[in-house]
Amino acid sequence: MIKNFMKGLLFGSLTGAAAGLLLAPDSGKKTREKIISEIDETTDLTMNVNESLGRFKEALIVTKETAAELLPVFQSGIEKDIEDFKFQAEPRIAKIQEQINQLTEELEQVSNEFSGEQQKGRQRFHLNRP
Repeated sequence: MIKNFMKGLLFGSLTGAAAGLLLAPDSGKKTREKIISEIDETTDLTMNVNESLGRFKEALIVTKETAAELLPVFQSGIEKDIEDFKFQAEPRIAKIQEQINQLTEELEQVSNEFSGEQQKGRQRFHLNRP
């Protein structure tokens, strides 16, 4: 990507210089001064881009090293927190499951009693019509 950028920068500079020579309304001396000025500006720009790229690479290396140092510590901390949570949650989950089972049994019991009372009530209020 950087190579393509540099090629484009060089091509653009050369194209601009050639267009400047062909379309220059100024004298040869002024045109040469403009070309030199453009070349200097392009050189400065290229050096600035290279310096910025170098600083970016250095920052990326530092970030990578920092991440390599911190990630294992962070990961082990997260794993410990998960284990602690499981340790605390498992007894609670078991207690909740016991309560669910107990409620289910009581609900079935009440349902059976209610069904039995309905059948008795039907028999009690059954009217025989002549």
